[in-house]
Amino acid sequence: MTDFNIADTQAVDEALAQLRARVADPRADAADWLAFGQTLLQAAGHKSDQQREALAALVRAYQLDPSHEPTLLATIAQTAFIVRDWGLVDSATVVLLAQNAANANALVWRAVAVQQRNDFSEAERLLREAVRVVPGNPVPLHKLALCVKEQARFAEAEALLRQVLELSPQNALALFDLSELEIRSGRYADGWVDYESRMAFDDQNEGRRALTPISAYWQGESLAGKTLVVYGEQGHGDCLWAVRFLPLLAERAQREGGRVILGHEGPLRHLFERMLPQGMTLETSLETKPDFHCGLMSLPLRLGVVDPSGWGRAYLSADPQRAELWRARVAQSAAVGPKVGLVWNGNPQHNRDMRRSVPVEQLEPILTVPGITYFALSPGRAATVEAWRAHSIRIVDPTGQFEAGFDDVAALLANLDLVVTIDSGPAHLSGALGVPTCLMIDHVSAWFWGKETQRTPWYDSVELFRQPAIGAWAPVLASVRARLEALAAR
Repeated sequence: MTDFNIADTQAVDEALAQLRARVADPRADAADWLAFGQTLLQAAGHKSDQQREALAALVRAYQLDPSHEPTLLATIAQTAFIVRDWGLVDSATVVLLAQNAANANALVWRAVAVQQRNDFSEAERLLREAVRVVPGNPVPLHKLALCVKEQARFAEAEALLRQVLELSPQNALALFDLSELEIRSGRYADGWVDYESRMAFDDQNEGRRALTPISAYWQGESLAGKTLVVYGEQGHGDCLWAVRFLPLLAERAQREGGRVILGHEGPLRHLFERMLPQGMTLETSLETKPDFHCGLMSLPLRLGVVDPSGWGRAYLSADPQRAELWRARVAQSAAVGPKVGLVWNGNPQHNRDMRRSVPVEQLEPILTVPGITYFALSPGRAATVEAWRAHSIRIVDPTGQFEAGFDDVAALLANLDLVVTIDSGPAHLSGALGVPTCLMIDHVSAWFWGKETQRTPWYDSVELFRQPAIGAWAPVLASVRARLEALAAR
């Protein structure tokens, strides 16, 4: 195999151009495809499209000569694991484990792939075997903890995570997973502290990257004479949840003689601007050089919020003019009967989307309630909506009119009688607006929703409909249908 200098971008591009030309030749052999795939992988970083191209090249090399490179199949399995090609992980690890049943990496990769089809007993068996094969290795133990957590065995998962942390005390990912279990169970004082572990691996946030070189990370110091910039982080749902703490932060800053700026440039901007307390401003770029910076999700820790009681009231509002515009649009689409917003699936790139989304074919129980008109809230679902309408289901797709993004969504929600949604951004938005909401959540779900309860202290208007078992949407949909029937009968 030819070695290429890939010390800089230009060298990488040149190497890839040469290799791409080489594999375009019908006479290209396994060595050519292997070199192409390996170079692509080295250049890919976190680019999933390039990782997938590399994976295809590696698979082609293996097809041409499975014995050419002894570690090739393991590289294929690992890359497939990274890009979530679970079918390929499955097939590759079958061969790897046939070659060596004690291959700990293959056991872990296969366990995660098996878990995608909800075969948790087999996934757990594989992970326990990996733990046995490499005792003292925190990686399979960590994966085992997450597998156990997905089965709602939270206390056992926590015990395993603590074992992981004994083996690797600086393991930020394990500490972060532990924090979510602590918060879920209501141990906020401990949970918020451990949740800060995300700072060790959350290096993709643009706001944080820009602020770190010019200001200190705020850890609760006095704001007297100081300026603090609070930036949005993680997903839209996290930001929507956390902005409720800004008024409390503003009170503290005013009391201490400091200044707070919300640094945000994104689709939630105008929603947040309307709720900013007096004295707090929003900046979309670094116009002010601050003394401190802090992520929104750190505010509960820094402000000492350890009791969610009283935090469930509405705190966001729709733009009045847009709300009036959407009142007319809703009335035009549904002159009579209840108007219900609907979200049944989310972003497929979300690591929990397979579990949080309701399969389209299972939605009939709620779609067939007489008298209800639905409004699809997620863009990009036009084909599904049209298929439902062809079967006489009363559903409107207003997403083509969401010119102002979340501002339009908020204005629409303000004119609906109810929202039925999975765990996604609209769930947090409707709760923050105080719109009555039926939230359909999977058996484990995110930490926001606690465990084994029908209400969340974080949103007074949200009722939880939780799967009784993994993948069991039928009971959830039956309960939601009963709520819809009651609504329609008023």
